[in-house]
Amino acid sequence: MEARGNLKRRTLILLALAAVLCSRLEFATCGQQAPPANSPSSQSGQRVVLTIGDEKLTAADIDGFIQSLPTRYQTFYSGPGKRLLPQYIIAMKALADEAIKLKLADQPAVARALEIARESVLSSVARQHIFDGIELPDQELHELYEKDKALSEEIRYRRILIQTENAPLKTPISGRPVLSEADARKKLEDIRQRILAGADFAVMARQYSEDIATAGAGGDIGVLQRDKTIPAVVNAAESLQPGQVSNIMQTPSGLEIIQVEVKRTKPFDEVRPALEMELRQKKAADAIQHLTQNYHPVIDQEFFTGPETRQSSPPSSQ
Repeated sequence: MEARGNLKRRTLILLALAAVLCSRLEFATCGQQAPPANSPSSQSGQRVVLTIGDEKLTAADIDGFIQSLPTRYQTFYSGPGKRLLPQYIIAMKALADEAIKLKLADQPAVARALEIARESVLSSVARQHIFDGIELPDQELHELYEKDKALSEEIRYRRILIQTENAPLKTPISGRPVLSEADARKKLEDIRQRILAGADFAVMARQYSEDIATAGAGGDIGVLQRDKTIPAVVNAAESLQPGQVSNIMQTPSGLEIIQVEVKRTKPFDEVRPALEMELRQKKAADAIQHLTQNYHPVIDQEFFTGPETRQSSPPSSQ
């Protein structure tokens, strides 16, 4: 019985190592909790769903393996890709045992890869332990609520865009010439003055805006997404009150103005989960930073930076 348990543990370790070799565990998966031992889901998890030789893997074992995968794979292997798992796991187990029989693990490169995978598993477990142990005092959550507008404030707004000939992200519209910046500014300022004099922003957007995606809806952008919006527009939206119109702003698509439609502060309880996640992540990152500094790392910046090149970011996968 003990031998069978050891075989099962070895299989699960192999599965975990394989998951790590695919990619590091992503931080967002930290904090997930298993169901109580007596819950229906826990009982159904004891069902044996895969037998490999003398080893028996339960539904809970397979679910645990899926949860150990990078987040981007979890949805697939929990859904349509689940049928592919048995053959994958069986082949992996058979090939791993074959590697052990052939003593391939004794090869220096393989031994080092296994050590790296082991360290990665342990670091992920330690990261989760730190993450789960973070305390979240109500006072700190309320302070973050007052400070972080991105979490507590919701803004809906409209835009009117006039494209310019030198804009890097312009999308020419059939039948509409692309204007020089000077002509576009003159046109947009005339539109802005008409709105300030009482014209309806949405009507003017339908008539004049060159943002194909929103013009038909009266320039309605929806809720401001700060992480996907250029800083100039975010700053303008945050500074305006409902009904107010911004000054002209230069954007990658040309020149634009915005009008705030609705601005509301979401109740604390509504945003508490997001506040807890942000504070927990920040505290965990600080704890990990403090931990790593205890090792007094010395980095050869020249080696890791390499020669200066025009390409400062990783190559695209496109």
